[in-house]
Amino acid sequence: MPGQIGLVQATETIKLLIKKGTPLIGQFLLYDALDSRFKTFQIRKDPDCRLCGRDPVVKELIDYESFCQGALASR
Repeated sequence: MPGQIGLVQATETIKLLIKKGTPLIGQFLLYDALDSRFKTFQIRKDPDCRLCGRDPVVKELIDYESFCQGALASR
């Protein structure tokens, strides 16, 4: 199963790099391993998303190394 998912991820990356085909952007891909079937669902953008919504709060990545060291120091 990891091979199947890895293949889909690699294919999506190639489609984006060579700008061919239809990428799965805005879609949810469901893989049923027991029946070997794929199904896609359209998903809508959440206007209240803290990262990409109307009024984003998260505007930059944090320094996880510093963040984690601070968490360890408070123990």
